[in-house]
Amino acid sequence: MASRQQDISDARAPTESLLAPVDNSLRPPTGAPNQLLTEQDVEERLAKTIEPPDGGWGWVIVFCSFGLHVILDGITYSFGVIFVALLEDFQGGKGDTAWILSIFVGVTLGTGPLASALVNRYSCRTVSIVGAVIGAVGFIISPYAPAMWYLYISFGVIGGIGFGLVYLPAIVIVSYYFEKRRALATGLACCGSGFGTFIFAPLSAYFIEEFGWKQTCFLLAGIILQCCVLGALLRPLPLVDNTETLEAVNQTQQNGKLSGETQGDKPKPSGSHVRSKVSLNIASISSLNNQHVTGHQLKQHIPLHRKDVFYSGSLHNIPLYTQNKADYITSNMSLVHSLHQVKTPQTNTKQPATCFERFTHSFKSFIDFSLLTDWGFLLFLISNIFTNLGFNAPYIFIPDRAIEYGIKPKAAAFLLSILGIANTIGRIVFGYLADTSYIKPQRLHLYSTGLVLTGLCTAFSSFESHKAQIAYAALFGFFIGGYVSLTAIILVDLLGVDKLTSSFGLTLLVQGVFVLIGPPIAGWLYDATASYTWSFASIGGSIAISGFMLYFLPLLSRLQHKRITKHDTDMGVRIGVHSKQEIEDEEVNLKDSSAKESDNKS
Repeated sequence: MASRQQDISDARAPTESLLAPVDNSLRPPTGAPNQLLTEQDVEERLAKTIEPPDGGWGWVIVFCSFGLHVILDGITYSFGVIFVALLEDFQGGKGDTAWILSIFVGVTLGTGPLASALVNRYSCRTVSIVGAVIGAVGFIISPYAPAMWYLYISFGVIGGIGFGLVYLPAIVIVSYYFEKRRALATGLACCGSGFGTFIFAPLSAYFIEEFGWKQTCFLLAGIILQCCVLGALLRPLPLVDNTETLEAVNQTQQNGKLSGETQGDKPKPSGSHVRSKVSLNIASISSLNNQHVTGHQLKQHIPLHRKDVFYSGSLHNIPLYTQNKADYITSNMSLVHSLHQVKTPQTNTKQPATCFERFTHSFKSFIDFSLLTDWGFLLFLISNIFTNLGFNAPYIFIPDRAIEYGIKPKAAAFLLSILGIANTIGRIVFGYLADTSYIKPQRLHLYSTGLVLTGLCTAFSSFESHKAQIAYAALFGFFIGGYVSLTAIILVDLLGVDKLTSSFGLTLLVQGVFVLIGPPIAGWLYDATASYTWSFASIGGSIAISGFMLYFLPLLSRLQHKRITKHDTDMGVRIGVHSKQEIEDEEVNLKDSSAKESDNKS
């Protein structure tokens, strides 16, 4: 045992061995292969093995994620400052110039499925470093643009791909390290978005005033490369070797019984049942590390092996997590088996033979088009279409509109800083309200109301005074913060945590497509009317409609007569849930249907 632990320690870097030592408490004592295990013993050991540390190096991860959000979102949401400089240099229309950021943000969001597959195949550390380099290259080659179309490719496509490859690891890595304190950790990390906008808006304005937009691109590229440093700290979470646990189960199977096989009048499960369950879990985890089951040695977690990796709320909101943590973890880890199938004696499932097959498995797991048959989720996606038609446009046009209203360029740029700080406050407030006992059952209405208020204040924001523009920037940032912070939580309320990864992937895809066309449409309206009044009215109307239609989501879910079982409610489904008696009746009907199907097959 001592030599095994020494070998593991020597194989790791000195820092890793100090910060993440092997937990010896998870291993059976010496002579464990001869020890009989109960199923509860096995489940407890497996649960401990895959439990995030909720601290330690995790706080370094939170700091790194915070820094990545500062850089990524700070540069993205301060583009309105660069937008003004590009208008002056290329003398293009506002609609054509707005395509630059639209393509950039659209590609960033659309890269989500690709980034998820790469993270599963490699790691958050590797993908984020490569993404930072690609993003920096996009900014470095942008100053050599002979025309606007060049910026569509250099800044929009290349820069967008780079940012997308950094953005997803920055989100999922925090959930990877935290479970009990996840809401706090993700909240702290995502606050970097608002702080980044606060910092980079005036910083970009200063750079442009002193050096011009071309030199500013070089300076921003240097800042983007700092993501490589932060990404290098996103090290994978090491796992202990469960070989001894499996050997103990093997011994249990050979003896043909579990220790204490009978207790009272309740028979214990057989050894083969436990072995099957353990083998499935260990093989599933092992497959993510691109290994065969031989040895059943667990090297490290892969972030997207968890179905709740995009869930930013407290896991105590998931009933199954509070009722039976071991069952929750087993269910939550079942995504692994679908991502990378391995051949086991029990299932005879074949492991994909090539890296390409594993890559495509990971990619497909992130996009599940069968969810489109759910009317409630389909309405949610339509709502997201209208939201993203207007979401990014204010970040682009607020500074330019303020300058047209006679506000000085530095003061106009500072409006984005106000928006960023208000956005941070909004995320915190909406996140807190969504977790209160009074609002939790109705947080869909909190989400939709925030969108309606965002739309209304945008539609009626064309007042030329400086104070009015400050008030609008603050209100927009605050209310849109609820949309950003609650999207994943609402998806869990609608579909359950076990469908979060695939539903979130589809949502990102829709956002990426429709965020492309929103700002150019608003820009073309200005080009046609020579005024921002109709542009902001259309932006606000689109966002308000997106929130208003969500008030009907619970009704639509009920009209579909969707089967909501106890498993669904255990996984966090709240929207469209029937009474407890109706759920119990549905469970009985499902069992009867399953029994009839079995009889027909036999």
